[in-house]
Amino acid sequence: MSPPSSDSGGASDQGPARSRILNAAFEVLRAHGYGATQTREIAARAKVSKRDIYREFGSKEGIFAALITSRADLMRGPALRPSFRSRAEFAATLRQVGVAFQQQLYDPAVVSVFRLAIASAEDSPGLARVLDRNGFQPNRRALSELMAAAVQAGILTGQAEQLAARFSALLTGAAHLPILLGITRPPTARACARQAQDATTAFLRLHGSAAAGVE
Repeated sequence: MSPPSSDSGGASDQGPARSRILNAAFEVLRAHGYGATQTREIAARAKVSKRDIYREFGSKEGIFAALITSRADLMRGPALRPSFRSRAEFAATLRQVGVAFQQQLYDPAVVSVFRLAIASAEDSPGLARVLDRNGFQPNRRALSELMAAAVQAGILTGQAEQLAARFSALLTGAAHLPILLGITRPPTARACARQAQDATTAFLRLHGSAAAGVE
């Protein structure tokens, strides 16, 4: 799972090392599972010392927290920059949120992390906890805050957390599980854009304020 290129990790000479550590961690995770992953193997693959790893991330859990956080940041990016004064502008923001969410959720590396978290859930639930704490929870908060802003602006009616959950459900539906099981392939960029549009239209019909008008 490649980290975003903007994640420099601090000083310029630390950026490449940080990226190598994150990439090596993902390789070791895929090879051995979370419980059997050892920092010494990550260090060997990344061509750094264990001291470098602990100085940068603090622990094995810290490595995977950074790995997941980097993707979660991209996933919720548009939700953190809400700029809307009308129903139409809010709809455009929702479409952007929907596309970004799907692009990261269905990325092959992210799908692999989900599969590994599920496979290790009984014996080594640490990865699932990191995925929830650093992936799911921040994304839920960001989407809830976006919905709260829309409610305050008179564009939506309802409770922010429930609205966030319903938009997520409309966006992904039952698509994620078959992809995790390898039954279906992840959607194309065009399909993601179409699904974001359809989810936004359905969501606003269900929860849009009458005072905000109809598109």
